[in-house]
Parts: sequence; C-alpha cells; structure tokens
Amino acid sequence: MNKEIKVAELSRVYDASFRPSKEYLKSMPDLQNTSGSSIHIPINMVGISNFLMPLRVIQKDGDHQEVQASVSGTVSLEAEKAGINMSRIIRTAYNSIDDVLSIDRLCDVLTNYKKDLETFDAHIILKFPYRMWQTSLRSRKEDGSLNGAWHYYDVVFDVNLDRAGKFTKRMFVDFTYSSACPCSTALSEHAAYERGKYGIPHSQRSVARIGLEFDKMIWIEDVVWNCRKALKTEVQTFVKREDEQSFAELNGAHTKFVEDAIRILADMCEKIPGVKDYKVVCSHAESLHPHNAVSLIVKGIPNGFTQDISYEELMSLVK
Repeated sequence: MNKEIKVAELSRVYDASFRPSKEYLKSMPDLQNTSGSSIHIPINMVGISNFLMPLRVIQKDGDHQEVQASVSGTVSLEAEKAGINMSRIIRTAYNSIDDVLSIDRLCDVLTNYKKDLETFDAHIILKFPYRMWQTSLRSRKEDGSLNGAWHYYDVVFDVNLDRAGKFTKRMFVDFTYSSACPCSTALSEHAAYERGKYGIPHSQRSVARIGLEFDKMIWIEDVVWNCRKALKTEVQTFVKREDEQSFAELNGAHTKFVEDAIRILADMCEKIPGVKDYKVVCSHAESLHPHNAVSLIVKGIPNGFTQDISYEELMSLVK
C-alpha cells in the first residue's frame, strides 16, 4: 500500500480472468469496520430499503405462495463505528430465499441478521402482494358454483428485535372496499319522494390499512375474511351484470361514513384473538369532493402503535 505508483503505469484494461486469493482479500481495505469518522454520534437506523427479491410465504392451509417482495433491513450503529456492511443484509436475506416465511420464521432470520452485522438490534420489513380467491357475488357457472377470480392484497410483515432481545411482531393488510355516503343516499331518497326526482348517491373506492401487533401468529386470510364480514362491500374482481346489481344492493344496505368504517374495523380488531395492539387507518377517495376523507383509531398500549401518520402513509392509501 505504501508503494508509489504513477498513474501512467496503471492498466485500464479489465482483467476478466482475475481471481482474488485469500491473501488478496485480506489485504483489501475494510472501511466499514474502522472508526474513520471524526463525528462520534450514534445512528438510530441505517441499512437498505426496497431491495426486491422472490420469497415464499406460508398460507393458512399449510401451502405457500411465491411473491415478489420488497425488503428493507436496518440496524442501529454505535458512535465509535464508521459504518455497517450492507451487503451482509442482502446475504442474510438470500440465506432464507428457499424457506417458507412467516412472521415467526422472520424472527429467526432477524436473529442471524443481528449476529452477522454484530449490532445491538435489528429491524426487517417485507412488503408483498398476497393473493386470495374471491368468489363472485351472484353469478354462477353452468355447474351451479359461483364464479370467481384472484384478488390481491398489499401486505407488510414488520419485525423488530431490540437490545433486550425482545421481538415486536406486526402485520399490515390493505383492504379496499366501496363506501356509499349515507347523507347522499338520504338526500337522493328525499328528492325522489318529495319531488319525483331521480338521484344517484355518491360512493367511492376506499382503503383501510389494518395494523396488528401480536405474539402468536395471526393469518393474513383471517384478517381479510374478518374485513369482508365486517364491511360487506369489498371491491370485486370478477363482475357480471348480476354481480354489479348485487354490489349496488350491498352498498345500499351498508352505507358508511369514514367514521363508521373505522369504528367497524376497530371493533373487529378488538375481537381477533391474540391481538395486543392495533392501528387502523381509513381513506375514502370522495367522488363528491376534490379531497379524501380520512380517519384513524389506535388501541394504544405502552410502546405500541402511535397516532402519528405521515403524508406518505396517507398518500399510499390512494389505490
């Protein structure tokens, strides 16, 4: 390293046949493991975000499905350390590429990830689309069975391992539904009865983000089924005329303000076994207004979910 080399003597020809020896690898500088920075301030979070890779996620029926996941992995960094070896995060993720992942399996991955990076804590987030079969509302095949199609849900697994060795396990599921306005419905009926005028109540595509914290595994399927049962008006993938008519009837039978939707879902979360804490956010993309109607309910436990919500999170609910 101390040899003086003139720039003119350096070769600019790429050597595709070069294979580094063990001695050569040992001689390479490793700046991440030095204390090169003159500013000794600890870093709360450092790592990678939105690293894409294929993964296999467990289903409730014991089978699994392959998904394209966005992976974010972070750790904290001591004041005396210059940096982390970010490539180790990717290597740790790829060590699990053939595993069937669940929240509980992610805890094992996180333990290895923390050990590999020699840090006090570790955090991993997986975001992926999860498919479930959705039967049609009314239309049937020639054999009498309901039609249907695959329906996709944005899901996030969020696992944190703190300095005390405690895991925090969270899951987020986005559920899209229709919300017909009760006020608009009443006004349309008033115009019909009082003046013989035909009006159509306004409704809109709406999104709820269900955030759950738990110790024992909660299945994605159970969250979706509970949302379907609670809100009644999930948007439909497979639609024929009789399905569209059925959907209109369901919206008429289950009108809801954003305040109604959030309370229905919070009550649903209260009744799911094993839920320690929850955070529900609803966003109704109003067809009457140039803005959205939003609402939020947090159960609220010590060191649990907070009422904070960012602009980016609100905008991510616009589907």
